[in-house]
Amino acid sequence: MPDVVRVSRTLPWREAAKESDSLRPSLVYQFRHEDFRGKLVLDVGTGEGRLAFVAASAGARVVGVDLDRTKLMHARAYAGIRNIPHVEFVLGDVDKTPYHEFARDPIDAVISNLCMSPEIVWHSSRALRPGGTFIFCCHHGDHWKETRRGSQWAFYEDAMTDLLEENRFEVSFMGVDTTVALFDQLREVELFLRDSVVRKWVEDGRWEELSDSFAQGENHLTLSYLVVKARKLAAAYRAE
Repeated sequence: MPDVVRVSRTLPWREAAKESDSLRPSLVYQFRHEDFRGKLVLDVGTGEGRLAFVAASAGARVVGVDLDRTKLMHARAYAGIRNIPHVEFVLGDVDKTPYHEFARDPIDAVISNLCMSPEIVWHSSRALRPGGTFIFCCHHGDHWKETRRGSQWAFYEDAMTDLLEENRFEVSFMGVDTTVALFDQLREVELFLRDSVVRKWVEDGRWEELSDSFAQGENHLTLSYLVVKARKLAAAYRAE
């Protein structure tokens, strides 16, 4: 496994909330040190296009893919209002659809922010040209660990390294970015999280686990992210 760069901070929850929706600094750093000029970049799980716009501003031709029609509509509207060139947004399932269906030309880079699965790694490997770049941020295995169930499709370093190597990627950077949000009482967590997350946790039992954690004096919630840059090795794969 490659050396892992670890950044950790402990903040009052109101301070943590200010950065909770921001792109991880280490992810932005990897973008700044990658030459995207003239490259074709696929942004999987693009949402409203935030990461796609970062790549486009660095000179890339970007195709953003998502299953959420409303978010795609917002992304297209923003691109139009800001007159951002060389970016388009298409409807698609990045877990199930071969990526050559989203872009006709060879793909130079696949990027993603908080959208990751073994299927995405598999499709990215088969879509990228040899030497192509795979840069992403996903939930780390410690994300929301106080709920005892964490986040779906969260990955620990060793599991992600194994998955990438199985799909003929060579990791050039791996980092774990962790923020521990501190609370005085449980009800403040409801203000910190989205209503939809709280409802889901109540339904699936995670809220009860968190409540038990607070009852034991552990008045905090961990937000942890895995940031990776990898290169596609030469392989005998054919485009699907």
